Amino acid sequence: MRAPRTILLVEDQTELREAIAFVLRCHGYTVVTSGDGVEAAELAGRESLDLAVIDMMLPGLSGFQLTQRVKEQSNGLVPVIMISGNSSAAHQDYAHASGVDLFLAKPFPLHALADAARALCPPAIAAGSRTTPLVVGSRP
Repeated sequence: MRAPRTILLVEDQTELREAIAFVLRCHGYTVVTSGDGVEAAELAGRESLDLAVIDMMLPGLSGFQLTQRVKEQSNGLVPVIMISGNSSAAHQDYAHASGVDLFLAKPFPLHALADAARALCPPAIAAGSRTTPLVVGSRP
C-alpha cells in the first residue's frame, strides 16, 4: 500500500481553500494548506509534495514566485496548477512561462480541479479500496 499523494494548496480565500481541500481529501489526497505565499514556500521546502495548487494573487509571494520556488525545490518534478480570477491571455502565458502546468480560471467547478489533480497526479489508493465519489453540482 502506498501513502496518499500530498498536495500543497495555497489559496488566500479561506472558504474556497477549505472547500478545495475537502474535495481533494475526498479523492484520496493528503492536503497541506496555506493562505500565504511565504508560509507556503516554507511548507514546500519541508513537505514531500506530489502536486501544488497555487492561487495567482497571494500575500507575501505571488503565485508566480511560489511556482518558481516549488519547481526549483523539486527539480521540476512537482506539477503546478494555478488558479486565478484573472484569466487574461497575458497572465496565462506568464503562468506557463513561470512553470505552471495547468491554469484554471475562477470560478471553476470543484470537480474540474479534482479532475485536473487526478490527471497530473493520480491518487495512490490501496488495492481493493476506493474513495466515495463526491457530487458537487451537476456535470455538463
